[in-house]
Amino acid sequence: MDPINVIITFEARPERASAFAELMNQVKQSLPSADGCRGVQLFGRSDNDCVFTLVESWASKGQHQAHIAGAVASGAWDALAKELVRAPVSCYCREL
Repeated sequence: MDPINVIITFEARPERASAFAELMNQVKQSLPSADGCRGVQLFGRSDNDCVFTLVESWASKGQHQAHIAGAVASGAWDALAKELVRAPVSCYCREL
């Protein structure tokens, strides 16, 4: 299995941008303890305080998908989705 990067962009509701930033910082701190997660970087758009991008490094695509399945099953994903203007945009990428 090849390591994989996941790039996810979120757009928070304007009235929730500050709280969402705090949530993203919590994710940045806690996610590396998930099975297969090798690290997380968090970026904020300089021209829009509501847009956040996570760059996650995973040992495998399967481990990331298992993590997401757990987040969906626990209800954590639904709670996060309520903070957003639209569904997040994500993709799997490999470093070139």
